[in-house]
Amino acid sequence: MHIITVQESFLEVISEVESGKIDQEPIWVARRDTKHEESSELYSIVVSIKHGHLALTMGESSPHHIEMVRNNSYKFTMTIEDTNGRHVYSLFFPKSKLHLGLRSSKISTCAISPNGSRLLVGTDSGSILQYDTATEKLLGKIDDAHLADVAHLTVLPSSQVMMSVGTDLQTKLWPLGPTPVSSPARVFAEQKDQISDLAIIDRGRNFLTASREGSVLLWECSTGQVVSTFRRIDNFNDPVTCMALAEGEPVSAENTVGGDLLFGCSNKLLYVGYKSGIVQQYSVAGHYQTGIRFQRPSEVSLLLVESAYLLAGYSDGLLRIYDISGSSQKTGTKQGQDTAASYWDLQLNPNFPIECATVHKRENSETGLLLVVSNGPELLLRVDFDGTNFQTSQLIGLSEMFRIVSMGSNGDKTFVATENEIVQY
Repeated sequence: MHIITVQESFLEVISEVESGKIDQEPIWVARRDTKHEESSELYSIVVSIKHGHLALTMGESSPHHIEMVRNNSYKFTMTIEDTNGRHVYSLFFPKSKLHLGLRSSKISTCAISPNGSRLLVGTDSGSILQYDTATEKLLGKIDDAHLADVAHLTVLPSSQVMMSVGTDLQTKLWPLGPTPVSSPARVFAEQKDQISDLAIIDRGRNFLTASREGSVLLWECSTGQVVSTFRRIDNFNDPVTCMALAEGEPVSAENTVGGDLLFGCSNKLLYVGYKSGIVQQYSVAGHYQTGIRFQRPSEVSLLLVESAYLLAGYSDGLLRIYDISGSSQKTGTKQGQDTAASYWDLQLNPNFPIECATVHKRENSETGLLLVVSNGPELLLRVDFDGTNFQTSQLIGLSEMFRIVSMGSNGDKTFVATENEIVQY
């Protein structure tokens, strides 16, 4: 596949030309093939006004014929004709950018509150910053929230409490008020290796943490107790890389493990991704490994659930969408057997893992999905899935050699964090 990068100031150049500040200005566009990452083609587009309208014309230094058309303020269509034919690329620029101006640290993760009012940013120095999304102003900072990188942040459904996970192997609960507080309400520390994922159940009385030492822990928030531990039966030490929650049939009271320490867990299913390439399903309330299992020969790097679909990203750049509509706590499959299920594959850049993603149902569609997916340096994609086929567009306009560290969404807004900026598409 091709990766397109465009001069970061492209939209600013267009604005200056349209306002009359400058007559014309060349901008660069680069294209490289994932089969040959070491080399790229450099093109020139001249931005000017012709006959009263914006004109984007090919510069003299371009190796092949290139055309670019503006569809709206943030979407462009680019066409390149080379010896292999005609290639059409849909390109989306961010609608807004937030430059944090961090001098001694980098962004390591971010989260947005469910009510959309707060943006939380974790850094590789262990700090957590809180921003007002309406004004983009910094409301405060928690210094040394963790002893090392803040690896995960999430806000509970009430938008009044947040949780953070650090590479110091601690998970912390924080009140989320007008300004940050310096001390957590509770600290959860039980796992002995890197905490690879965090998942909130229902309103947050229970939550799950996953670890590279092979375990997933189910916690009760108010007591700080571990209710259950989940490990894959045929390999207790298979490192857990990611997880996702889904809904199934409720577990009866007599088969529930955890009693009074479970809240909103009775119908929850847990999909856990492993370094071995296995995705295993568990019953949360029943505390058992079900017969649902999927496997590929590459490490699972990402799991998301939306409607009847399980989205799995892998270390070899494959995005697989499983139909899990019939995969609800099946017990007829023997342990160790893979489950038969319909799936659809999209091979992206095979040199890098699928790292981050968001997913929503497409409007007016029973089977369609809209995804934003990151897949290595300088590759951020919008993926439209109609239930059978994929269509990809590239999200561009970020700084050169960007690397996505986190994503979040609120309504139809998608927030993407690199190591030094946060943008909204």
